[in-house]
Amino acid sequence: MNSSNYYYSTNATFVGSSSGFHQILAITLMTIKVLLNSVGLLLNCLLLYMIIQNFQKLHKTFSILLTYTLINDCLISVTLLLTIKRIIQCHETLAMIFFGPCTLISTSFCHVLDAVHLHALQNWILSQILLIGFRTAMLSSAQSFLSVKRTIFFCLLAWLPGLVSLVLHVTYKFSRPHLLELIHRCYDENFSFSFISGYESFYDSPLPFTIFMLLVPNIPHYFLVYCFRHKQNHDLKRRTMSMTTLKMHTTLRKVSTMKAFLPLFLLADVLIYFFCQLEFLPPQFIEYFLGTISSSINILNPVIAMCCFRPYRKMIKGYYRLIISKFSAHPKVMFLEGSSDEVVNL
Repeated sequence: MNSSNYYYSTNATFVGSSSGFHQILAITLMTIKVLLNSVGLLLNCLLLYMIIQNFQKLHKTFSILLTYTLINDCLISVTLLLTIKRIIQCHETLAMIFFGPCTLISTSFCHVLDAVHLHALQNWILSQILLIGFRTAMLSSAQSFLSVKRTIFFCLLAWLPGLVSLVLHVTYKFSRPHLLELIHRCYDENFSFSFISGYESFYDSPLPFTIFMLLVPNIPHYFLVYCFRHKQNHDLKRRTMSMTTLKMHTTLRKVSTMKAFLPLFLLADVLIYFFCQLEFLPPQFIEYFLGTISSSINILNPVIAMCCFRPYRKMIKGYYRLIISKFSAHPKVMFLEGSSDEVVNL
């Protein structure tokens, strides 16, 4: 059937053809998403700047792992802000309508940015495994195994699965007329003039591999979280500790708990899409909520680092005092070098 035979009630817009509450909800959630990613991008860039400026004074291995995580956070925010997409689902078909600055170049460019966004999400969850693995090793005799070269090797190794997904998404080919015909089964809007890309069939696309790579890493992540907590509890019962060490372990417990919850925000997005694909949830959940929940990660991740990791907290306080007092336009912040005990605090 030719899609030109359809009667379109209206041209496609960001909020869709619904009126009233649904339009307000769509605008509100996208505003929240843009604000979260904008603030998150600024915080991640600030933390990256502090790490680069003071790399020699920090624990190098941990700084490399944290930098790897922050780069993925920045990529997630930048690609979302450049694409600003409306996601629509019709049975096994998924389409993205782009409204962001990427449309000034081309739809293909928007499609590549969307692929990079998925690539960064997969790298992010793998980076959390590296971080919790590092903290677990620091509490055991395995800390002697950690080195800068091995850390870089593990980062590159974690980057490879996301690279495979990136290549699969970028090289995926779809027929625009066929895609329009498929989504017109569920929508009566005119998408003919939209910057649109998508996947004609969920089962013949890279999406199953992407979902697999976003879901499965949660298993080793939470297994390592369990090992970390078990090791910490064992040390607390076995050793007689000073008040300083005990305070460090108390802070560590709080920080590890907060960090353990972060992947759940991304997991919520994956489950929303998965259940919508199985038609257990209405497709409006994808339109309105996909990407909004996980955007919280981009703020929480750097905030936890800057508030709970002692060297970064000292740097923030130092910058703040120098800015307030206006002693220098380019302040030099003094802080103690990060020790192994301090590193475990993140």
